[in-house]
Amino acid sequence: MTRRGRPTFLVVAASLAVLIHLRALPARADEEDDIQRQIESQKAGVPDLEHLDTTHGASAELQRLREWLGQAWELKSKHDPDGAREVLDRCLSQAELVRQVIAASQAKADVIARETKLARTRQEIERQKQALREAEAKKKSLEQALRS
Repeated sequence: MTRRGRPTFLVVAASLAVLIHLRALPARADEEDDIQRQIESQKAGVPDLEHLDTTHGASAELQRLREWLGQAWELKSKHDPDGAREVLDRCLSQAELVRQVIAASQAKADVIARETKLARTRQEIERQKQALREAEAKKKSLEQALRS
């Protein structure tokens, strides 16, 4: 290259580098916007999960989910999309775990309610059996009194 061509080459190379950098900025901004939407979407689902958790069996899991969503937001703010996506994947799994814990705690509450009803029914059956035995004994004593 001649001396005269060298500055032109540097200008072209610098311009190319600037264009490449500027072209990468919108992609990065789009990625951060996408991550932000995912975080906000998952945050919006937390109150719904809390509402479903009538037995409060998933309180610890819900708290961990909130913490991880905060961590994902911090990583997005620090321009670490890979770390934020990793935490978001963890949040999705945690939300599924919360759903399963809620379902299990509701099933457990149903079992307890049915066992309680069964125990009351058994007590009622025992009470009626006792009343029947007493009625039979009274009947026998009345029959013997009539025979005498």
